[in-house]
Amino acid sequence: MGCCCGTSAVDDEAEQRQLVQDEPDDDARDVDAGLEGLNVVNVQLPTVYYVIVGRGPMAVVNHRTLRASAWGRDRIGELPVLHVGFPNPWPRYLRHGLGQPNHLLSFPAFANQPSIGGGAIDGGLDSQHFGGQISAEFDTLDAQVAEEWVGLIQSQAGMQAIDDRIAAEIGGGAVRDAINLRIQAPWPAFEDGEAPYRLCLYNPVNGTARLVYAAKIDICTGPGRPSVFAPANGDSDETRAARTPPWLSPERWSQQPVWRNRRTLNGVDAIRDEVVWNNGDRVCVTAGGGVGLNAAEKARNNQCVLDWFGRDELMPIFENPRNITFLREPNTNDHRAPARRLDAGINGEDDLIASSRRARMGRGARLAAVANTDVAVEVRLAAAGNEHIIRDWWGNHSQLNVGEGRWELSQDYAGEVGGLGVAESRVYRRLVIPNGQATNEVGHPRSFAHHLAFQAVEEAGRLVALETADHLVRLLGAACNNYPGYGIGTRNVHGNTPKDRMWNFHATLPVSAVPDGFILCGVNTALANHYFDDHPNRNVNTMTPIELAGVVGDDLAARIIAERNTRNGYSSLQELRAACDNDQDARLAQLQFAYPVAG
Repeated sequence: MGCCCGTSAVDDEAEQRQLVQDEPDDDARDVDAGLEGLNVVNVQLPTVYYVIVGRGPMAVVNHRTLRASAWGRDRIGELPVLHVGFPNPWPRYLRHGLGQPNHLLSFPAFANQPSIGGGAIDGGLDSQHFGGQISAEFDTLDAQVAEEWVGLIQSQAGMQAIDDRIAAEIGGGAVRDAINLRIQAPWPAFEDGEAPYRLCLYNPVNGTARLVYAAKIDICTGPGRPSVFAPANGDSDETRAARTPPWLSPERWSQQPVWRNRRTLNGVDAIRDEVVWNNGDRVCVTAGGGVGLNAAEKARNNQCVLDWFGRDELMPIFENPRNITFLREPNTNDHRAPARRLDAGINGEDDLIASSRRARMGRGARLAAVANTDVAVEVRLAAAGNEHIIRDWWGNHSQLNVGEGRWELSQDYAGEVGGLGVAESRVYRRLVIPNGQATNEVGHPRSFAHHLAFQAVEEAGRLVALETADHLVRLLGAACNNYPGYGIGTRNVHGNTPKDRMWNFHATLPVSAVPDGFILCGVNTALANHYFDDHPNRNVNTMTPIELAGVVGDDLAARIIAERNTRNGYSSLQELRAACDNDQDARLAQLQFAYPVAG
C-alpha cells in the first residue's frame, strides 16, 4: 500500500509547514498568457518547483536520500521542494503487525528509523509506530505541501490532454471540466529549460484546478489504486461505489456519510480506522493477499464473524513467517508464533485454521452479485475451481451451496455464532473486496504521465527507477515496480533486462508482505539517488551478492543469500552466525542488520 495523490483538509503535519494551495492560482501570476514579444516590466512568473508526487514512505525516502547525497543535492539545487498528495496513510490504518519484523523496516538516511522503538504485533512491526516515524521524518524535511490530486502532467513540448476515463468515475465529469479549463492556458515566458513541465492539480474541497510548474518531478505514488473486480453477474451500485475516486482522500470521504457508510469497500478503505467494525458484525472478505489478511485481522481484533476465502487458495500469503500468527496452533486455543510455513507443519490448504472461533477460511468461491438491504449487504457467491469449502476452528469443512450462492454452516460453527444472530444466509454487515492494486487505472502514473515516455534507470546491475529521456521526470519505488510492463508478473527468470535483474534480486531479499515491499523499494530509491556512493551499504538484509562477497567472501555471501529469503532476514550477529554455521569468522561482524540512524 502506498500514497496516492489528492486530499481535502489540512492535517496536523501540514499545518506546521507552508501549505501551497489556493495561491492566487499560480496561473493568475503568469499574466494568463505567454509574454514573449511583450514589453512588460516587473511581471512575476509562477514559482518553479522540484515536485515530489506523494507523501507516503517512499516519497519521504526519496526526499531524504536526495538531501543526504551529493548527487541529490546537486539535482535539487536551489529549487523549492513541493510534495503533492494525500497525507501519509499509515498512521490511520488499523493497528496491525506489518509484514516484516522491526529490523527489516529501516530506511537509508533516516534519523527517525521505524525499526527503533516500535513494538511487535503478530510478529511484525507496529504499523502505527511505523506511520508515526515516517511522518516524523517528513517533518524534518524542508518541503512545502499541496494537498491536491494530480490529474495530468504536461510537457511544454507536448501540452497533452487528460485521460478520458476520468469522466467515467463517480463525480468525474466535474473533475474533467475543471482540469480542461486550466490545461489549455499558454506556457508562461520562462527562460529556456527553466520549467519544462507542469502539473494540473485538482482540489476536491472547492472543485477547482490549477497549474504548478516544475523543473523536475519525482513520482512516488505507491503501487496503485485499490482494485475492485466486477462480480460474475456484473457491477452494481455497491461495487461501483467501492471504487473510491482517486481524488477523494480518506480524510475527505470519511466525513461524507454517503462514502463513510458504505457496506461494500475495497480492501485499503476497509482497513482504515475511520471504518468502524463492531463485535459480532458478520464480515465477508473475498480474496487473499496482504490487504485481505489485514482485513481478516481487523475482523478478528474486533470479534467479528468472518468468512475469508479466495477463488483458488489462501496459502500464498502464508509464505511470510509473520502471517502464520493468524492461524491456530494445533490442539490449543492459541495462535501460532511466527515461523516458516514448512517448519510450522503447514503443508496444504486444509492446515489453514484461523485462531478465532468466529473466523472461517475457505477456497473455491468468487463474488457473483452484491446488493444492499436496509441494514446489511447481500452477497451472492458462485463456484470457482474444483473444490468449494470453508473451514472453521473445529476443522469442519462446510460446502458452498451453489444454488443459493452462500456458505453452509457446520453444527459447531452455528452453535458458536448463532447467539450473535448469524444464520446460514447471504447477509453480511460488511463486504471487503481486496483485489490488489490497479496499475493502469485513473490515478496511477500510467494515467497522468504515460505520454512522457519512460525508460529504465539502472544501478547496481538492475532497474531502480524509470525516467524520461531528459532525466527530469522519474518514477520511484512501487510506482516504478508496478508500472505496466515492469511488474513482477512480467518477470523472465532467465531474462537479462534491467527489470528481470531487479526481480531476480528481489527473490534473494527477505520475504515481504507484498512483492514490491518496502525492502526493495527503499534500497532501490537510495540507489537511484546515489546515496550509497557516499554511504556504502552494509545492511546484510539488502546487500547484493557482489556487495556481500566484497566483505565476507564468496562462500559466506552465498550462504547468507541462500537463507535470507525464506526467513525474515537476519536480526543479529548471533542469528547470522547460526544461519551460516560459522562462529568464528570475524568478517561477519562487519555487517549491519538495519540501516543506521542518521546523525
